[in-house]
Amino acid sequence: MINKSKTTKTLIIILIIPLIAEVFFFNFRFWESLFFKKQIDCLSIKTGNCITVPEINEPVKNIHIDLSESGINKQVVHLKIHLYDEANSDLELPVTEAIPQIKESSYIRIYPDGNVRELMIEFDKDEVPDAGNIGIRLNETRPFCFHVLRFILAVVIVSLFMIFRPGSQIYKMSLCGGDKKLSDRNKIYVLLGISAIVCLWMLIVYAFNYDITQHYRAGHVEAIYTYQAESILNGRVWLDFTPPKYLSEMANPYDFNARLKLARETGEAFKLDFAFFDGKYYSYYGIVPTLIFYLPFVALTGLPLNNSVPVLLMGVVFIIFSFMLIYKLVRRFYSEISLGIYFLLVLVFTFGTGAYYCAQTPHVYSVAFISAIMFTVIGLYNWISASDKHFEDSRLPLSKAKLLIGAVAMGLATGSRPIFGLFAFLAFPLFYSEIKERLFFSKKGIANTLCVIAPLLVIGSAVLYFNKIRFGSFFDFGNTYNLSEMDLQNRHLGIRRLWLGLFEYLFQPLKISGRFPYVESIYDYRNHQTDYMGYMFFDPVYGGYFALCPVCLCIVFLRKCRKTLTSAKMYWLCVISLIFAAVLLVTDIELTGITLRYQMDFGLPVALTAVLILAVLMRKAEASSYKNAFKAALIVLIVLTGVTVFSNLFIMLADSKQWALVSTNPKLYYSVKYLLFALR
Repeated sequence: MINKSKTTKTLIIILIIPLIAEVFFFNFRFWESLFFKKQIDCLSIKTGNCITVPEINEPVKNIHIDLSESGINKQVVHLKIHLYDEANSDLELPVTEAIPQIKESSYIRIYPDGNVRELMIEFDKDEVPDAGNIGIRLNETRPFCFHVLRFILAVVIVSLFMIFRPGSQIYKMSLCGGDKKLSDRNKIYVLLGISAIVCLWMLIVYAFNYDITQHYRAGHVEAIYTYQAESILNGRVWLDFTPPKYLSEMANPYDFNARLKLARETGEAFKLDFAFFDGKYYSYYGIVPTLIFYLPFVALTGLPLNNSVPVLLMGVVFIIFSFMLIYKLVRRFYSEISLGIYFLLVLVFTFGTGAYYCAQTPHVYSVAFISAIMFTVIGLYNWISASDKHFEDSRLPLSKAKLLIGAVAMGLATGSRPIFGLFAFLAFPLFYSEIKERLFFSKKGIANTLCVIAPLLVIGSAVLYFNKIRFGSFFDFGNTYNLSEMDLQNRHLGIRRLWLGLFEYLFQPLKISGRFPYVESIYDYRNHQTDYMGYMFFDPVYGGYFALCPVCLCIVFLRKCRKTLTSAKMYWLCVISLIFAAVLLVTDIELTGITLRYQMDFGLPVALTAVLILAVLMRKAEASSYKNAFKAALIVLIVLTGVTVFSNLFIMLADSKQWALVSTNPKLYYSVKYLLFALR
């Protein structure tokens, strides 16, 4: 009876709070406008791209701009309001917008000083038709708008809060039974958790998806995987484009400014981000995504494949195996872990890797990253699974099938993004105890050794041979031939650049503004002001890794968790992972510059370590003699995980990123703005 009462109370809260928020908070402007003293009927005068409302001499609270009969066929109309009030002869307000399809956007709340004598609305010159009627009304009562979608979203958010709040029953439900296996009930909960995160991934990819047909026709790098597939089908390793003659005649074709100057003089454009070698264009991107997705699709249809398709599919697989990997990791030393903490750790890992950047930018660069991350997670899961039975009973053998699958996955990760080949060496800390027991690199361990090494050698040899037939060297992956803004052929190491990069990649705080979407890029293509007196490449960056994923700062407690991690044979996995993260971080700083997507290189090993440390810390807090230790630790974990998830999702609205939502899908962008941030 008590449980029923609690359930009923919870359901009421889940429904009532969103209902109150929808009726009163999101419709606050409606209630406010009911108390405006009077609606002002005004005569407007149109002059060019401006509409003037003279002789008002009244308090003005809002402006209703009616575009329904204007004849404007633009999705978004930008405008600027000039006020002439008691304190200002010409108060120029910030540029704002009105969207014909979104009625909330046509009401603009203003805050003049005293009575308004006159106001003028200045439209963008390209967005105002020569004919048509634009209605202007002042102090009009705003309509009440009950958005069902917003209400449902609020219900989901409140439900998540109720599920993951510190006092929730989810933290009292043990993930595993006495046999360290999931119960049937928990299997259902885990499947629901997987489905929720998968749906989120798919919705984001769908929102940012776009057709690359135009890019394909224009010879843009966005379609380079398709071009590579076409070339392979035609029996060639180079791409079917003829480079401009001046590239072969240049002393250094990788000098961006010199190359750009010749392109302007000759009128022949070069292919940005294509590899140029020996008079031909190549793709330096990993071959694995081409073989798995693009080659079959092009062979069957003859059409270019949108990059969002492999990003979506591989992201789903990544999420599924992330759940499986975290389960395998933590149950070795924290078998009493609750379902709630397990879900939080999965969120830490999936968002801590930075993989959701790929969902927000399902473009050519993201294909390589999500492919490499997915295969690495698959590889780690299978390798850890291979030693499960042996960990519980040293007399039991390692699973050769798991060893083999893990090695194949690691090889494919290398073929997707060669730098991820470093993670194949995680086999040494993972199987350190087994190596000491002579289960590898010995006569009795020859089968285990071959299961790990043979697939890596076969796939690695194929990748190296592909390098040889393209660039004449087994170990030349072609990245230094990239026609980018950097000359990687002559790039030198720089300590001063290293310190700047460490700060920007790790600790740069978020830049929050007072204008939607409230987050701005610290550095982007146009704005990269630093004291570093040298060349540094910048993509849009919104914050350092630990600003976006503060929960992963727990890695500083590695030494405190050594004993527990050592007993679970995980300590050296954490140490080597952090060393690899440092190596990849320094490599990215020196060879690429500052760009948000490269946080995924070191984000994976850092997130992996963070999950293990968090699990140990929560286990210690749970076993602590201090009464409130576990509750305090749980609150910190919930808050930091929530901030991590929110930060990584919220930056997707930023308008300074490449192919930002405001450019690719303005209707969706402004629908989100006026759905969630309705108090304009």
